[in-house]
Amino acid sequence: MKVKKVGIEPKVFFPSLIAVAILSWLVVRDLDAANKVINATFAYVTNSWGWAFEWYMVIMVIGWFWLIFGPMKDKKLGDPEDKPEFSTVSWIFMMFASCTSAAVLYWGSLEIYYYVTYPPFGLEPMSTQAKELGLAYSLFHWGPLPWATYSLLSVAFGYFLFVKKINVVRPSGTIEAAVGEKLAKGWLGVIIDNVYIVALILAMGTSLGLATPLVTECMQWLFGIERTLELDTMIISCWVLFNAICVAFGLNRGIKIASDVRSYLMIIMLGWVVIVGASTFTINYFTDSVGVMLSYLGRMLFYTDPIAKGGFPQGWTVFYWAWWVVYGIQMCIFLARISRGRTVRELCIGMVAGLTATTWILWTILGSNTIHTMITGVVNMAEVVKTAGMARAIIETWAALPMSTLTIWGFFILAFIATITLINACSYTLAMSTCKEATGYDEPPLWVRIGWSVLVGIIGVTLLALGGLKPIQTAIIAGGCPLFFVNILILVSFFKDAKKNNWY
Repeated sequence: MKVKKVGIEPKVFFPSLIAVAILSWLVVRDLDAANKVINATFAYVTNSWGWAFEWYMVIMVIGWFWLIFGPMKDKKLGDPEDKPEFSTVSWIFMMFASCTSAAVLYWGSLEIYYYVTYPPFGLEPMSTQAKELGLAYSLFHWGPLPWATYSLLSVAFGYFLFVKKINVVRPSGTIEAAVGEKLAKGWLGVIIDNVYIVALILAMGTSLGLATPLVTECMQWLFGIERTLELDTMIISCWVLFNAICVAFGLNRGIKIASDVRSYLMIIMLGWVVIVGASTFTINYFTDSVGVMLSYLGRMLFYTDPIAKGGFPQGWTVFYWAWWVVYGIQMCIFLARISRGRTVRELCIGMVAGLTATTWILWTILGSNTIHTMITGVVNMAEVVKTAGMARAIIETWAALPMSTLTIWGFFILAFIATITLINACSYTLAMSTCKEATGYDEPPLWVRIGWSVLVGIIGVTLLALGGLKPIQTAIIAGGCPLFFVNILILVSFFKDAKKNNWY
């Protein structure tokens, strides 16, 4: 099919661009005032509305059970004669590749430190109970619960894509059954699309803000180049320039190669950590942590800590649920696109089983390595975090492995390539979302893709300039609040439309 150029959609492109530009300018103009606003926003949303995110996840899981056991379970995402486009193994590998960004390396290596040092339930920091809960909480935050919510949204997008056969690049295209054609194509649809774009930019800038320090800290460890905000900015600028060259010369094949290299290198690096690291401890710790998670599951699901007010559920569980909400539309459109020809039950069970297995393996290997270095005293994580920052602490946990130079080189290449593919995916997703109706064969304008990659880079630099973890968490919370309602509206529209068309 001939590829055609498509133009921008002004009512989506310009408002979201202006909103993010103004937000960035206000933050850079006065970093201290921005930090005060960020802290106040984070405290208000997580303390006053954190319970809503927790109930959202629980209700979505109930919906997942209804899909796999209810009247929709054998419905196919596509025509009755359609067969799955990819084998089950390829399908799961593609899902795994979609969730192995450099930001995942960041959280997988670091979050267990926070769980043990600032534990939930009023436990003593660095106590035996805190260490036992460390990996258990990672398995909770990155396990079946969030993937079940994604499978629910993926079924909805799969229905709109392959059963209704409509173009779903922006959320406004899915809400007609819930609000009516006039509102969906009118002011409400425009607002929802702009909210989605702004939230997506904040989320992608956040991922870039997490990934960049890993690369620059690797450069400091390997070459002795001191990590500064200027170096972070230079590295991001190089990535944006590289992305622009790829787009200008149509090197999509090169980006595909980079994505494949990233996935295979991730598998190699994880295998390397298991082989040269504490493999017996890792297996034992995972086994024990599954039991700990199951024993604490009810408390974890509904933990808001209103009495002690320690801040753990607000800082982590609510933050992560907002993270999943923000990326829900973008990720689930992709997951739906690769699931054509599968039944509702196949998609729901396959996603939860396949993605839980892959994310649990990743978090177990990275988290166990971190906690082992802390227990054995090889790395004084608290001291490194205090004096050199969180990214440096992550590098030190990897450097503690045998053949440290080879290990850090592998980590450096992985983080670098993962960030290249992240920026390319960011620019492409944002370009497609801000162009007029386009099929998967249409090509967004060159200047739009380059422009969005530059803006995502600016957001990443802005978050790095603010410093610390709180601005990153707040950016996700701010994006997650409005999309919380958008995701629900999409699901309401899906169930209403499917019922109206006798799909169940």
